[in-house]
Amino acid sequence: MQYKKIAILGSNGFIGRNLSRFILNDVTAEVILLGTGPACCLGNGYNYRQFNLLDPELEYDSVFADVDLVYYLSSVSIPSSTWETPEKEVEQNLLPFIRFMNAVCRLSLKKLVFISSAGTVYGATYNNVVEDSYKNPFNPHGITKLTMEYFLNYYQIKYGINFDIYRVANVYGEGQSTSKGIGIINSFLESIIKSGTVNIFGDGSNIRNYVYVQDLAFILSRSVYLPKDVSEVFNVASNDTLSINELVTIIKKVVDRPFEILYTPKRLSDNPSAQLDNTKLLNTFSEFNFTSIEEGIRKTYNFISHSIGLQKPGL
Repeated sequence: MQYKKIAILGSNGFIGRNLSRFILNDVTAEVILLGTGPACCLGNGYNYRQFNLLDPELEYDSVFADVDLVYYLSSVSIPSSTWETPEKEVEQNLLPFIRFMNAVCRLSLKKLVFISSAGTVYGATYNNVVEDSYKNPFNPHGITKLTMEYFLNYYQIKYGINFDIYRVANVYGEGQSTSKGIGIINSFLESIIKSGTVNIFGDGSNIRNYVYVQDLAFILSRSVYLPKDVSEVFNVASNDTLSINELVTIIKKVVDRPFEILYTPKRLSDNPSAQLDNTKLLNTFSEFNFTSIEEGIRKTYNFISHSIGLQKPGL
C-alpha cells in the first residue's frame, strides 16, 4: 500500500459514506473519517472526527499531521442553490478549500482526490467532451468548481501536491437525500411513491448523464492504487446520456406504478445539455463495467419503497 493514512473529508455525505465503505473494506492503511455531524453515519467503532471547514477554529495539524492522501468531498451547495447568491460559493466553498489546502500542504499530504462537477464545469455541451475540452461554465457552482481545480494546479507547482480530479455526472442511488433539491432520479422516484406525480422543469429536453452511486464509489476508491506522483482528470460518466423525457420513459418501465408528469417553467440555473466522453475513465479502469440505468433505478426504487413502507412485491 503506497499510502499510510487516508482521510475522507465529507464521509457522512451520500457519496462519502459509500466511498468510505469501499475504502475501509479494501485498504490496509489507516483511515480517518471526517464529517460535519457529531457522529459517524456508519456507526460506532470507526476512526471518526467532527470536522467542519466553516469553523474558524479548526486544528489542521492534529488531524492531518500524518495523512498522505485526502479525499475532498466537501461541498455545501448545488447548481441551483447559489444562482441568486454567487458570493456564497466563494464564502462557503472556495475560501474554505483554499484555507484547507494552505494548511495541509505543509504537512504530509502527497495527493488529493477532488470531486468536481461534470454537469457544470464545461457549460452547455452538445457533443461528447473530453477532459481537455474547452470549459465555459455559466453557473456559480460550476465556476467555483473549476476555480478549485485550477487552484490544485497552483498547489501542485508550489508544494508538489498531486491530485486526481473526478468530474462527476448526476449521481443517484440508495440513501440519497433529496431535501436540498439534488438528485433527479431519487426525487422522481420519491414523488411517484408519495404523490403519483413527476415534476419536470422545462419541457424535458434537457440532457444529462447518470451514474449509480456504487459505481462512483468504486471508481473513486481506485485512486488509492493510481500512481501518487501523477495527476489525473477523469470524466465520471456512464453510457446513459438521456433527455429527462427519455429518463422518465425508462422509469415508467421499471417502477410499474402509474404516475402523472407535470411540466413547470424551466430554471435558468439548469444546464440544457451535458454530454461527456468517458473513454479515458474506461481505459484506465478496464476491469470496470457500469451498472445499467434500469438496474440502478430498480435498486433505488426498491430501497425508497421499503424506506417509505410501500414495498411492491416482484420489483
